[in-house]
Amino acid sequence: MKVERMGNRMLLGAVVIAAFAGVAGLAAAEDMSWKHEGTAPEGKVTVGFRAGMALNTQEVVDNSDTGVGPAINFLGTYGVNKWINVGAMLTWQRFSIDIQQPKADLASVNTITLLPAYVEFRPGHFGKIQPYLSTGIGVNINSVSEADAIKRTGTRFSAGSTFAWRTAGGIDFPVTQHIVLNTEFAVNRNRGTIETKQNGQVTSKDPFDASSMNILFGAKFVF
Repeated sequence: MKVERMGNRMLLGAVVIAAFAGVAGLAAAEDMSWKHEGTAPEGKVTVGFRAGMALNTQEVVDNSDTGVGPAINFLGTYGVNKWINVGAMLTWQRFSIDIQQPKADLASVNTITLLPAYVEFRPGHFGKIQPYLSTGIGVNINSVSEADAIKRTGTRFSAGSTFAWRTAGGIDFPVTQHIVLNTEFAVNRNRGTIETKQNGQVTSKDPFDASSMNILFGAKFVF
């Protein structure tokens, strides 16, 4: 519903503000003037692990609501030069879908997003605060688990795989030469068609939009 989506957006905004305030607090003692010096670790490998929340702000299918779900992210990059990291990324997220009228559980959607083509641009830093922008393309592998009440009717849903395009902005804060704290806000495209089957027979094919926003927190390790 609109009220629930507004609440989700307010929660998202509060989390983003808290994350950036926390990083700013860590860096309060640093020289915060902007330095146009690339921060990619040239010639080195970076691996990262982040976790957080996944949020859909649109209806995945007509007459539905979605909740905030978990997200887990793995990252591997190589520093091509001091401005650019390239690599790959894997993200898992899950969220539930409810029918609005009448109110009832419908299903949960699990999505694994694989981005074999990923690039990160790192233009400079404010003290130890290192902002960056990133983008990547790949595939979303979607699976749908129907609610028990839906299963008992013989209804099954199938979403299949879709094209993934992810854009993000984040902040790194080096703790040591090899350990970096990280927070990131990302948007991932996930649009396709969902099939509805009744007792094994396809009864309808409808558009679905499981595009999502992620708020992630975690750490990176530079080798």
